[in-house]
Amino acid sequence: MKRFLAISLFLFSFGFVGAQTLSENARISLLSCGYGKELYAQFGHTGIRIQDPDLHIDWVFNYGTFNYETEGFYLKFVKGITDYQLGFDLAVDFFIRYKYRDISVWEQHLALSAEEKQRMFDALMHNFKPENRFYRYNFVYDNCATRPRDMIELAVQDSVLYTNKNEQQTFRQLIAECVGTDTWNKFGIDIVLGSSADKLATDREKMFLPLELMFYLKAAKRYNGTLLVSKTDAVYISSEQDISAASLPKPIVLAFTLLFLVVVIGYLGRNKTMIWLDMLLFGVCGLMGVVVFYLNFFSLHPLVSENYNLLWLNPLQLIFALLLPFKKIRTVLGNFHYINLLSLLFALAGFVFLPQAFNIAFLPLMLLLFSRSLFIIYYQRRN
Repeated sequence: MKRFLAISLFLFSFGFVGAQTLSENARISLLSCGYGKELYAQFGHTGIRIQDPDLHIDWVFNYGTFNYETEGFYLKFVKGITDYQLGFDLAVDFFIRYKYRDISVWEQHLALSAEEKQRMFDALMHNFKPENRFYRYNFVYDNCATRPRDMIELAVQDSVLYTNKNEQQTFRQLIAECVGTDTWNKFGIDIVLGSSADKLATDREKMFLPLELMFYLKAAKRYNGTLLVSKTDAVYISSEQDISAASLPKPIVLAFTLLFLVVVIGYLGRNKTMIWLDMLLFGVCGLMGVVVFYLNFFSLHPLVSENYNLLWLNPLQLIFALLLPFKKIRTVLGNFHYINLLSLLFALAGFVFLPQAFNIAFLPLMLLLFSRSLFIIYYQRRN
């Protein structure tokens, strides 16, 4: 009942009375949430907490709210035209939810003047209006971490001086720190990320990750040399379970095992029995290639362009797989493998000279496709 009344009071005061004036006891802090177990939660989260005991306010605003039930949500997400919105929580509900999910939460208390607090509060209230709360989400440049940072800079007005981290990292490396370096999530992410993800991120660009933002804010200063964060509290610390643990074998192990089995089966088996294996192998890789092709050329998502994975995840492999059962054109289809071998050679050499970091688990998969194309050419020439 208390929560219902608090939310009702918020909506009433905002919708009918207008923006409120914070008291001198008001406090504003930044909430930084650690890594969760689900993929969407493995990058952390950021919220802005507004406290005013005189007004009975203890709210959390966050820019990471979205609605799965939006018409065409998944298609829009793949295309990169997803709209997120500014959400609202009671602080107690926010903390309970993250404690229940066993996700760490840190609170950074901002050293703001009364005028700066009011400016930030008014901006949040303005953004929460139905006509203003939605924004076009961008994973790197406009998300749940960059918006709170921009709100803080808006409140302070004079430029904030961030300490240089003196550590050169690419976007791909920053993402790997969140999802792990040898996980299936990292494997899938490395498939869809292009060479644009391998450029070095500036200190400001690194703040797209909530925990990076927390790090930079901890030492951030105003022009007069005073710290922007007065203190940092650990609201809740998780049990630190390994979020990358999974029952499946690691990608590199499974990929080399698959390579070994297919090579052995190809060497011992008959050509007829390999048709269905080739359909499955080239069909799956071709289908993945279609996804990469679409993201590379049509998606608005950052970091997915200039993707050299198309050298080995060739969409034409899907057409080959679908037409393979038809004997009359099988010989003509065999000519495709000369092109495929050349493309795969470039991909394999790409581990050295291409401006894109390939996941090491891609190597056995490239060799697998190479071996099958080589076998098919060999059988055709022999017969």
